[in-house]
Amino acid sequence: MKHKLVQILIPAILAGMVTACGPTPPSTGIVATPLEIKEAIRNFEAPLTLVHVWATWCDPCREEFPELLKACRYAQERGLSLQLVSADNPDDLETVNAFLREHQSPEDSFVSTELSEEFIELFSTNWSGALPASFFFDANGTLVAEWTGKRSYDEYIQMLEQLLKP
Repeated sequence: MKHKLVQILIPAILAGMVTACGPTPPSTGIVATPLEIKEAIRNFEAPLTLVHVWATWCDPCREEFPELLKACRYAQERGLSLQLVSADNPDDLETVNAFLREHQSPEDSFVSTELSEEFIELFSTNWSGALPASFFFDANGTLVAEWTGKRSYDEYIQMLEQLLKP
């Protein structure tokens, strides 16, 4: 019995070590319903969560993406959690994945199954649905700031500094 257990455990442990020591897999798009996205956002426990809604077909979104990631990397050590939500069609998942790989995104991105009033109100009743859009939630899941439209690295840093003050 012990020998059989060792035959099972050793390969499993070694496989876990190889995975843990290997390169980080590239980020991908994860198809989810608005309710699944909402539930995931509720489960964040970071002091501040930035939910950024974007799309590969949106020029301002593509232009802003490197600035967004750079700002989020800067603020990550201070307690920022980033959640990307793509407004791309779920059928365009490979396009989303290619974009995330191209920009070496540290985060996966949800891809919503629908762009409906329910999807829009998931983030804010004030949001028109325009992209890109950023929503900042505190540790309790309360929306503390939001904006629509392309922003610069400096604008992101200014907002993050303000919201992450001790």
